[in-house]
Amino acid sequence: MNPENNLTQQRIQGEPSLKADLFLKGATVLNVYSGELLKMNVATRGDKILYVGPLSEVAGEGTTVLNVSGKFLVPGYIEPHCHPWVLYNPLSFGQEAVRFGTTTFICDNLFFYLLMGLKKFELFMESISDMPVKFYWTCRTSPQSPMANEDALYSIENLRELLQNAHTASLGEITRWQDVLRGDGRIKELIGIAGNLGKRVDGHTAGAKYERLNVLSRSGMESCHESINGQQLLDRVRLGLYVMLRHSSLRSDLPELVKTIVSNGISMDRMMLTTDGSTAGFHQKFGMNDSLIKIAIQEGIDPVSAYRMATINPATYFHMDGDIGGIAPGRFADILVLKNLDTPAPEMVISRGRIVARNGTTVEQFPHIQWEKVFPQSCFTKRSWKARSDDFKIPSDGHVLRFPVINLVSAVITGIEWHDFSVKDGFLRVDGGKGLSLISLLNKDGRWVTNGIIRNFADRVEGIASSYNTATEILVIGNDPVAMSAAVNRVLELRGGIVAFEGGKIVYELSLPLGGMLSDASMSTLAEKERELKEYLKGKGHPYHDPLYTFTFLPNDFLPDVRINYDGIVDIKGKKTLWNRRDLVHHAMA
Repeated sequence: MNPENNLTQQRIQGEPSLKADLFLKGATVLNVYSGELLKMNVATRGDKILYVGPLSEVAGEGTTVLNVSGKFLVPGYIEPHCHPWVLYNPLSFGQEAVRFGTTTFICDNLFFYLLMGLKKFELFMESISDMPVKFYWTCRTSPQSPMANEDALYSIENLRELLQNAHTASLGEITRWQDVLRGDGRIKELIGIAGNLGKRVDGHTAGAKYERLNVLSRSGMESCHESINGQQLLDRVRLGLYVMLRHSSLRSDLPELVKTIVSNGISMDRMMLTTDGSTAGFHQKFGMNDSLIKIAIQEGIDPVSAYRMATINPATYFHMDGDIGGIAPGRFADILVLKNLDTPAPEMVISRGRIVARNGTTVEQFPHIQWEKVFPQSCFTKRSWKARSDDFKIPSDGHVLRFPVINLVSAVITGIEWHDFSVKDGFLRVDGGKGLSLISLLNKDGRWVTNGIIRNFADRVEGIASSYNTATEILVIGNDPVAMSAAVNRVLELRGGIVAFEGGKIVYELSLPLGGMLSDASMSTLAEKERELKEYLKGKGHPYHDPLYTFTFLPNDFLPDVRINYDGIVDIKGKKTLWNRRDLVHHAMA
């Protein structure tokens, strides 16, 4: 007797006869639990997997049958650490990523929570929870740039409620890890709350040496995505951390990290793959998590392990392996149809039991988001005001002023240089043509400004203003205070954006109507606007690969060596304010 014919006569005891909505017939299934490749049929009902095995009786009248003989089925990819706010928004990001097989995203909540506040952010998480793809969120312990109302917004009470939310997957990423080393009681309490709720704790341990990593691991940090070389990877995994292997538009470290894994023969059970916060242009050219799997395989990882790093490993880390990460009964029906395991870009994407993409084209409509409910215009600025040219000048009573210059040594890393500047008409004088520009961080309500000087940004720019930055204020760079004020005032008119002003006119403009940080345009449109910005700034002397990262990180509070933020011009390592912000009384009175 044919064993398969015998099996088809069997009934599942204690369960009513169920018919599938979708039946995938004859493929080879990658079983991420056992590490095997098995000839199996897969049936789905609703948004879950109904059956995996040799039977075909679950297919009946009304079942959509797909003959996928000769194909491979793998679980939908999971992005364990993404920032869906690099000009794009979660909707446009999800629509792009699902084409490449990513069906679940663990998203950084930084700007959403900061701009929306607790209640609106919880409403937002719920409103996008029924998308064709799944969004889960991290819970930041603090902003990335100092702010006036920080203690109230990031109170223990607020974050406890956020961690209790079913859409919140973890606490983190904790960028202020130095505070953990100093025994910060607030972060310790939050780590304890997360642990009691069964939520993970994601670290951001960039630059931490082995002995410091000992302390961070002991404190409760459970993962890090900041390994930039093999030794850093080994240090973290040997101390019990899960490691997210990054390959992004900022850092393309994956090939070197994989070489370390292969040459040392270390276990990959605690390894994951992430594109981190990459730009729209990068994703358009490079792809998503599918390309990371391809790199891993090309660099010597066996295919089964490579796929596990993008599926079951992140699912297990976030305690979600009962729902996602594998092709098994009861899990979400997130299934990719591949030509072969060497080609991770899927021919078909099934997410929540629905066919959402075929051959790189999205076929499932994503619901519209009512952005105004969560990003009202008032969240950009609550006042009507205009910037003035004197806002961007550095006042001084003397004849010569020794001033700390921000020296940009890469797209994101800075150094401190002290220079003596002459003073004319009560303001520091900055001569053009020496790589120097004025830089200011201006409050969106016009109440304060931090003034500074930057070297090696683009010394031939008259004025460029960006509301896209970690402070969610207005960052302004240029050599002409009149052009700088004009650029700011256009950003205010737009209620957020990036604007360059030159020769009395606008030469570049990108509207960011969603809180001044995000666009509602498509990823392809944003990729083109990125290209235009890069070309414009390159022609004005910008030497680095991506100015968006410069805008993003200049106001932060954790990268070396010097930053411009709410506290002033700040020496990050020395924890000293080198030049204070100043109040803008004339705007405050307007």
